[in-house]
Amino acid sequence: MRVVLEALHQGDYDTAFDVLVRTLALAQGEEAAEVAMLLAEAYSLYGEGGIEGVNRALEEGLESSPGLEAHPRYRSLLGEVRALEGASEEDVRRLLPETDDPQALYHQAQALMYLGLAEEALGILERPLELPAFLRWRAHTLRGKAYERLGKAAEAAWAYKEAARLAVGMERYWNLIDAAAMFVEAGMGQEALETLHEAASEILEMEDPEDAATRFYLEARSHLLLGNPGLALEAIQRALERERQGAEPAYGTPLVHGQTLMQLGQPAEAVEAFREAVRRAEPSERSYALHELAVAYLEAGKLADAEATLREVLRDPEYGYQGEAYGDLAETLYRQGRYEEAEQAARQAILLGNAGAGYLILGNLAYDLMHYEEALEHYTKACEEAPEGSRDWITAQQMVVDTLAQLGFRRPEEIVSRSEAVLPYIHPSDEWHQTLSSYAERARNLMGGSRTLN
Repeated sequence: MRVVLEALHQGDYDTAFDVLVRTLALAQGEEAAEVAMLLAEAYSLYGEGGIEGVNRALEEGLESSPGLEAHPRYRSLLGEVRALEGASEEDVRRLLPETDDPQALYHQAQALMYLGLAEEALGILERPLELPAFLRWRAHTLRGKAYERLGKAAEAAWAYKEAARLAVGMERYWNLIDAAAMFVEAGMGQEALETLHEAASEILEMEDPEDAATRFYLEARSHLLLGNPGLALEAIQRALERERQGAEPAYGTPLVHGQTLMQLGQPAEAVEAFREAVRRAEPSERSYALHELAVAYLEAGKLADAEATLREVLRDPEYGYQGEAYGDLAETLYRQGRYEEAEQAARQAILLGNAGAGYLILGNLAYDLMHYEEALEHYTKACEEAPEGSRDWITAQQMVVDTLAQLGFRRPEEIVSRSEAVLPYIHPSDEWHQTLSSYAERARNLMGGSRTLN
C-alpha cells in the first residue's frame, strides 16, 4: 500500500483509487479489510461528496471480514460518516471506541468537528498522533479549523502553518492562505505578509484568479494593520483586477478598498467603494457595510446622507455595533447644529457601550456653550473610556488640554502630561500639533520650566 499512501499524500487521487479498487477486488480476509478501510479513508477526504464511497467501502470490508465491525478504525470511520450524515451526538458517540489507534483517533476528531464539538476534537488533535503523511498534515488543518471555530485566530494560524509545512502542492498553498487569513484576524500583519509571500513564491504559476484575488485581499488587509495604506491600495487594486479577470466578486474586496481610501484621507472616493460593498453584501453583512458607508459620508461632509444611512443601520436590531452607530449619529447631528438630538444620540451611545464617542459629543455641546467646567468633565470621561490612540481618544485629549487652557491654564502639569501623551499620535503638519506644543510650553513655563516635552 506504499504506492497508495504516497499517491494520497501527493494528491494523485486517480492513482490511489485505481490501485485500491483493483486490490480490493482480488484481496481476501484481513488484507481486504485493511484495503477497504484505506479506501473508506480516501473517500472520507471528500467530506459530503464521499459519503456514499465511505459507506460502500466499509460494507465491502465487512463482507470480506465480518469481525471488522469491532476494529477501532472501522468504528471511527463509521462514526465520522454518520456525523456527516447528521446523526445525533448520542448515536455517533455509541460508535466511537476507546482506542490508542492514531488513525482511528483522527477520524474521531473529524466526527467531533462535524458534531460541532471543536474543543473536544482539539483534545485529540493536540496529542502526538503517528499518522500516515496524507493524514498528518490534515490533522493540523483540522486543528486549525477547531481553533478557528473557537475564536482563537493566532493558534489557528500556527496550526495551518504547520499543516502547510507538511503538505505539498496546492494543499500547501491553501493552508498558507488559511494561515494568513487567521494571522490577519489575530491582528498579526507582519506574520500574515510573510505567509502570503511564502504562498506566492510556492505556487504562483498555478494560481487561478480566485486564489489570487483572495491573496491580494489578505495582503491589503495586512498592510492596513501595519499602517501602510499606500501598499494596501496597490494590493486591493490587484484583487479587484483579478475579479475582473474572472474571480467571483466578493463583498470584502470593495469593503477593504473603501477602508484603504479612508486611511488615505479620500472619503469621497471611499463612498463609491462602500456603495459597491453594500450592493454585494449578504443580509448579515449589509449593516456593517452601510455603517462604513455612513462614516465615509460623514467624513466627506455629506451629512444628510450620513444621517439617513446611520438610521437605516440602527433599524437593524441584530447589528452588533449599535453603540458605535449612535456615536456616529451624534456627531452627524452635532455637525448639523441639531444639538438636542445630538445629545440624545450621544447618551444612547454611552448606554450601549460607546462611552468615548458619547462623552466627546457631550463635551463639544458644553464647550460650544462655553460651559467649560461641564465640558472638561465630559472630555475627561471620554479620555478614560476611549481606547488609547483611537480617533475619539486623540480628540478628547486635545479638548481636555484646550479646555484647561480656556480655564486659565488650570492644572499646568496636566496640560503638559496630556500633551506629551497625545502628540506622538498627531502628524507634525496638523495644526493641533503646534497648538498643543504651544499650550505645553506655556504650561511648563508656569511650572517654572521643570518639565521638558519628550
